[in-house]
Amino acid sequence: MGQAIVNGLAEGSIYAVLAIGLVFIYKITEVANFAQGEIAMVSAFVAFTVLERFGAPLAAALVVAVLTGGLAGLLMERIAIRPVLGSGVLGPAVVTLGLFFVLHGTATVLWGPEVHPFPSFFGNETLSMGGLLVSKQHLAIMAASLVTALALSAFLRFTDTGLAMRSIPQNRFAARLIGLDVPRLYGLTWMIGAAVSAMGGILLAPIVFLNTNMMVDMTNNAFAVAVLGGLGSLVGAFVGGLILGVVKNIGVIYFPTEMKESMAFVIVLVVLLFKPEGLFGKPQFEKI
Repeated sequence: MGQAIVNGLAEGSIYAVLAIGLVFIYKITEVANFAQGEIAMVSAFVAFTVLERFGAPLAAALVVAVLTGGLAGLLMERIAIRPVLGSGVLGPAVVTLGLFFVLHGTATVLWGPEVHPFPSFFGNETLSMGGLLVSKQHLAIMAASLVTALALSAFLRFTDTGLAMRSIPQNRFAARLIGLDVPRLYGLTWMIGAAVSAMGGILLAPIVFLNTNMMVDMTNNAFAVAVLGGLGSLVGAFVGGLILGVVKNIGVIYFPTEMKESMAFVIVLVVLLFKPEGLFGKPQFEKI
């Protein structure tokens, strides 16, 4: 049981690092970005290209990947999302779903369907803590996701730009009236959220191996984590990831392994029945 919990925390931290980028974008723009995982995948492939063709150090490849992700997020917002923002909730969501297929297909054409090993900053060493085993890479992902969630929460709470971002979903019309540059803030939001996912892609690639399908299941679980923790809570995304990972790994002790992935959505359904806003979300009241 103890090892199952440790494995669950490690697995859940993987979901969390992607969910944090999802929640950050949704929290400000109220757009569910179905292409979030593919941004991470493409950014990881760009880093792989920098490593293989130019012999750059891994740190430089990480910087290039994060910049690639941020640029991709900005271009997506400017070119594809902004024109459909006035079409309701469904329009932007459908556009991001289309971008999922565009990015996936483009990556397959450019890099092919092959699976590639990807180097890790932390090696393949496994640590033993009280008889329980956990890899350095998983510990690094857990630390990175927690630090990212806390840093973004602090950014939104204590900086002028973050406070301006938080005010937008409360009343977009009023935000424009008081002089906030809403389009610029939207672009910055997508840039940051996509850059976080790009960082996640670099951290995940050594574990799941680099391929064009590496983020498909991860994205599904990241959405489940985002909803479980509460779509408005960055720390909730981190905690929700850990909870989901632990429950899934304990669940396979008592249920068939084939049910492991479906457990994620069963858990989310049960939580939403009793707490529709998620574990850390706040109830939303519509003004009439």
